[in-house]
Formats: sequence, structure tokens, C-alpha cells
Amino acid sequence: MKNLFVVNTPYHLLTCFILAHSIYKKDENYLVLMHPHGYEKWKTNKLMIYMSTTKCGYKQVFLLLDWLSSKNKKESYRKQANYVKENIKPLNIDKVFIGVDISPVNQLLVMAVGKNEFYRFEDGVYSYINENRRRKKSHALFHKVKTYLLKWISGIQGNMYINTEAEGESPAGKLDIMYQPWLLQRKSPATKEITVEMINQAMQNLKSQQLLKEAFQEESILYLSQPMVEKGLFTVEEEVNCLRKILSTLGEKAVLYYKPHPNDSKEKLNYYKKNFKQLKIYKEIEPAELLFYANTKLKAVISYQSSALLNVEKFSTNKVKVISLSKVFLKKVNIPYKLLFIKSKVIFLENEQDINSIIK
Repeated sequence: MKNLFVVNTPYHLLTCFILAHSIYKKDENYLVLMHPHGYEKWKTNKLMIYMSTTKCGYKQVFLLLDWLSSKNKKESYRKQANYVKENIKPLNIDKVFIGVDISPVNQLLVMAVGKNEFYRFEDGVYSYINENRRRKKSHALFHKVKTYLLKWISGIQGNMYINTEAEGESPAGKLDIMYQPWLLQRKSPATKEITVEMINQAMQNLKSQQLLKEAFQEESILYLSQPMVEKGLFTVEEEVNCLRKILSTLGEKAVLYYKPHPNDSKEKLNYYKKNFKQLKIYKEIEPAELLFYANTKLKAVISYQSSALLNVEKFSTNKVKVISLSKVFLKKVNIPYKLLFIKSKVIFLENEQDINSIIK
């Protein structure tokens, strides 16, 4: 069996690595890096380098960094499509795996390699519930026409349904591969759970390469940032004030680490470095799930509504507390995913002082 894994983010890369080193480890596996988010930083991280190259067992890796994108000024769309037809299609791939089935380039790649169906792996909370992100019919139609035009200009053949409505909506998706399929709140043709056993198989491979190391030497709490300040949902001062109160309440009990989101602004990070020096910034780009697994001194994971909160229990070998700060901020932001988080045992902190009673 020949499998083609198409990844757009570090989270996708980790999920595909787990699949390729567990239930599909006996297959011939290929990897496509399709418009990889923050790729320059991937090349400076040992874990990301290993998981995104043939070093970890992929038969071949294809870099489609700007495929069918206006960023590619050197080649026509047709020439870019021909690269896939000449280099990937002849492999006679049996199964194509994608994480985002509303992405035009992901869907066009499926057709370019000669397929009219694919297998979905999860993309975080948006894979579980999509109603709040459903496009208006007029917007969906606009993007559909735009994608069909790109397909025609590129000379890509195939009659697969092109999804422009909402993530997870494509009828061409034959299976949803998820960490917690029981949380799914949309229609699915079939589901497959990514089990703890599958995760452990993949982690053993990373351990054998001496790539999984403890980053936190002291009792620690990890704050997973999200670009809420950048979106104007609350101010950087409000976020800093909240984290300061948490740190003050903890006292000497634990160190607070801050893991930036890829979309965090440089201005916000510089503000933290200048005005909040007690906060330790974790600069590496690998998925937070690897930190959950490798760090035995991690006591809690805190965020606003990061998808990673859903995965702590699956990846951590310890009893790590999982906490959402959505109720703490003065400007309440509606969370359409609240029930999802509650079912996944996420604790909603009422105020910063309560953290001591949670983290004992």
C-alpha cells in the first residue's frame, strides 16, 4: 500500500508521523509539505527536521511550498501542476491523507495525483465542530468558482467534489482519523481513533533518535498563546495582568512557560520580553503535544481555547491539569467549543487565585 500524507502545519506533521509509525508503518509512505506554516523555523528545529524528511522513514518528501500560489513568480500554474503529475502521480498512490478539506490546493493535489477521494486527519477543534465557521452561500460560491478556475488554468483533471463550505464537509472524504472521535459534532462517513498505543509507538521512534528530551527542569506550567490580542479580543495588558496574577499566586511552586502561537505578533513578544521578565518564553516550534509527552515535571497546561488542550490527556504520561482562561478575562469572548472542552475534562478557571487549589 502506498500512502501520501499532505501536511500544512506542525500539528499535521506530528499526526502524520504518528500514523506512519503505527497503523501504516508497514506501508510505503510519502510526504508532501503543502504551504507549510512557518517553514523557515522548521529548518532550525531538530524534531521538525526529522519528522519532515526521509530521515524518519518516508520514502520521499515533496516540497510544494508555494504550489499554485501567487507567491510563486517563477513558474506558471500549469508547470507547477505538471511537476506533481510527473513526479507524484506515477507512484500510483493508493491513499491520500489531508487535514484541511476546504483548502483549494489540498483538494487540487488529490486530483492532480489521480484520485477523487481522500482520508481526513484532524486539524484541531475545527475538525470537530464547524457550524460557526461555515461560509455564507455567496462566499462559498465565490471560492468554488475561483478554485474551478485555478483547476482549469492548471490543467488538472478530475471530477472530485470541491468543498468550499466548511471544514470536514467534503463527501470525497472517506474517513475521519481523530484523537477523540467521540467528540465529533458534524456528520462523518466513518471515524478512526488515534489511540494512546499508536502515539506511544511513534514516540518510541523519537526516543530512539534521542529527540525527545525534557525541556522543563523545574515544576512547570505551560501557557499556550493564541493570537487573541492580535484579533483585538483583549489587550496585551489584560493578558499580561492575568498571567502575572497566576505567577504571583503560584509563588515558588512552579515556573510559568509561554509557548508563542505561530500568528503571535513580534510586537507582543517584544512587550513580554521587556515588561514581563519572570515569564520564560519557550521558543521552539514543535507541537505542544510533544512537550506534554516528554516533560514529567509539567503540572498544568493553560490556554484560552487552544486545540492542544483537547490532547493533553492522550499525550501526557502524568496527571497534568488542563485549564482554560476564557472566564478570567474581563472582556468575555464567546466560546462555541465550550461543550467540547468540558467533555474533554478541561477546567474553566473562574479567577487567577483558584489555580492553587487546582494545582496541588
